[in-house]
Amino acid sequence: AAEAGSPVNASAVAGGSECASLEERRKDAQREIQRLVVRLRAEGKSEAEIRAAKQELLAKFGSLRKPDGKREEKKKKWQEWMQSDSGVEKKKDAREYKHDLVVIPVFWRGRHDQLDVQKAAEDIKACVAQQGVDVWVDSRRHYTPGQKFAHWEHRGVMLRVEVGPEDLENGVCRVCKAKEPGEYKSVERKKIKLPPVGARKLLLTLKDWGLDKIKLEKLARDDEDDEEEDESARTSSAKGGKKDGKAQAAGGDGDDEVAGNWAPRVAAKAEKEHKGSKGKKRK
Repeated sequence: AAEAGSPVNASAVAGGSECASLEERRKDAQREIQRLVVRLRAEGKSEAEIRAAKQELLAKFGSLRKPDGKREEKKKKWQEWMQSDSGVEKKKDAREYKHDLVVIPVFWRGRHDQLDVQKAAEDIKACVAQQGVDVWVDSRRHYTPGQKFAHWEHRGVMLRVEVGPEDLENGVCRVCKAKEPGEYKSVERKKIKLPPVGARKLLLTLKDWGLDKIKLEKLARDDEDDEEEDESARTSSAKGGKKDGKAQAAGGDGDDEVAGNWAPRVAAKAEKEHKGSKGKKRK
């Protein structure tokens, strides 16, 4: 305790009162948020609506972080490093870096099989990475599959493996090799069984298409397996020929090998006009 008559540090008092005031504001904010959440859940609001309401309430309280806290100190150091020469150089290297192969899981938010597709992509990565190949799984959620394809093609990564919900159901993935960046119709595709069943065929296909790091050698039985697969593919194609003809007559191109797991979306207006013209013909 300070002795009587000793001078008081005004800045220390001000700092202490400021911290106390900040702590009180944080406690008030927590209480208000708890009340808000309880009330909104009682009203049957969705979790998305509750999160939006919480963010709106927090914005009214302003910043509740300590200006000299550890988090703010880390943030400040990181920002300073990002502006330094080493930070700028690292960002430049990251933009120009090219992976040997990219695996793209094709899924959309809200699908029940999203985690299954992601696991299949990770299994493909593990299979190929054992050969010393630099593989990266692009599971970013803020880009569409088509944007990811174009992104890596323009970065110079022309070889990729796609796996989507339909592929997962059929137990296959698609090895794709682009010839022109951004031109999806120029992409060469080949369906391969998912690892571990199709691990050897996947590695051999990637090696034939340019991944020289893979040291696996082709054997005579691999050619026999290819012939068997081609024969089964021709049989299934013949069975589905009638179905594809109907699809083409309805206006579709029926070319699943070109469309793959993604194709440019048809404008809603054009699709509506197409349906309207079909209805008029029937009348």
